[in-house]
Amino acid sequence: MKKRVAVGLSGGVDSSVAALLLKEAGYDVMGITLQMHPDSSVDFERAKKVAEQLNIEHYTADCQSVFTQKVLGACHRDFTLARTPNPCCYCNRYIKFGWMLEFAESHGADFLATGHYVQVKEFESHKRIFKGLDGSKDQSYFLFGVKNEVLSKILTPLGGYTKKEVRDIAQKFGFENHKSEESQDICFDIYGDHYTGILEQQFGTFCKRGNFLTEDGRSLRSHESFHRYTVGQRKGLNIALGRPAFIKSISHETGDIVVTTDKESISTSVVEIDNCNWHGNMAVGSTFECMGMVRYRQKPVLCRVTVLDEKKSIALFEKPLFAVTKGQCGVFYKGDLLLGGGWILKSE
Repeated sequence: MKKRVAVGLSGGVDSSVAALLLKEAGYDVMGITLQMHPDSSVDFERAKKVAEQLNIEHYTADCQSVFTQKVLGACHRDFTLARTPNPCCYCNRYIKFGWMLEFAESHGADFLATGHYVQVKEFESHKRIFKGLDGSKDQSYFLFGVKNEVLSKILTPLGGYTKKEVRDIAQKFGFENHKSEESQDICFDIYGDHYTGILEQQFGTFCKRGNFLTEDGRSLRSHESFHRYTVGQRKGLNIALGRPAFIKSISHETGDIVVTTDKESISTSVVEIDNCNWHGNMAVGSTFECMGMVRYRQKPVLCRVTVLDEKKSIALFEKPLFAVTKGQCGVFYKGDLLLGGGWILKSE
């Protein structure tokens, strides 16, 4: 019998081509479109059209409740603690490669596939995540939190393609979305008024007024809420100090934001990460050398990571990194092999 594969079908070009490639490879393919929020009708109609064109089964999976709890709730908590959340890392860990995989298996799927630009390959007798061939589109940074035990059930058919090649395949097959723009869902609209409104409606306000302060405590002006700002930010502060000012720290307790004109003082070499997820044998107490990133698309920097306990690790980078931000993710590699990572707890 053909192996049955469920494809996370958004209606965009990437997931459409992923489904096409798997069908051409001989799999029994079905599509799953996630309903993460009430206004998902447009996504469903696009995905439905793709499924009809491919002549595959198509399901809509209502995951609003778990998305609200696991993703929106986590982002609300981060904002409340003056952190800058990374919703895509939460979504991939708990929704796309968690809840959606369970939904797929309940409908007879042997595998779950997505349109991510990563490669899942055999390494030392285990399935591991590697960077995608197209370095400009590689999404492995967002998948560090995917649990090891599910990797044997994951297929990523676009990992060996460039974005241009994917668009060419879509055009050749006749997909209308071959020229479509990149997906712009709630995960990419984190600072929009709509996103903030959803969080406050679901969990209560996290807005806290405060003051912009100099490093010696002098008040410069007030602000309406600290969640609109992030460490390292320079633009939009409306502060005149004679030199460019940068946000150095944000207090979730007082709402005050400290600014500095000394850009170098915002750089750090020591980063503590929490809620770590390691792929491979990273024993407690072990130390290893690797390449690390503290934000998406950052050029990896040589570092030494020490695993403190089952949740926490600390990374010492070879050179200082600018504006390491609490709530973002520290992700680590050995070459193209994803080692794992965690959420940034603090930096020194």
